[in-house]
Amino acid sequence: MARDIDPTSVITIQSTGDGRSIEVPKNVFDVLVKTLAIMAEGKAFSLIPVDKELTTQQAADILNVSRPFLSKVLDLGEIPHRKVGRNRRVKFCDLIEYKKKQEQSSKAALQSLADEAQELGMGY
Repeated sequence: MARDIDPTSVITIQSTGDGRSIEVPKNVFDVLVKTLAIMAEGKAFSLIPVDKELTTQQAADILNVSRPFLSKVLDLGEIPHRKVGRNRRVKFCDLIEYKKKQEQSSKAALQSLADEAQELGMGY
C-alpha cells in the first residue's frame, strides 16, 4: 500500500506514451496525488509559497473573516505584518501560524465545554 512507503523514498513516474520516467520524492508525489484528487472533484485550489506576502483582503479571505476584523487582529499584534506605503502585508506563513493557534484555542474551548457538560451530567 502507498501509505507504507518510507517518506524519504523516491517514486518513479513513467509516461505510457513515450516511456519517459522521472523520479520524485514521496512527499512531492503525495502532493501531486492530493492535487489531482482536488482537481477531479472540480474544486478550485491555489498553491502559495510560504514566504508570499498577502494583502489584508487576501489574508482575510483565507481566514474567512472580514477585512476590518483582520485589521483589528493586526492592530493587536496577533499576526506579524509590515507596512508598504499605507497598506499592510501579511506573510502567508504567519497567517497559517495564527490560523493553527486559533484552531487549537477553539478545540481547547470546545473540550472544556464538553468536560463541563460531562461533570454536570448533561448527557453530552
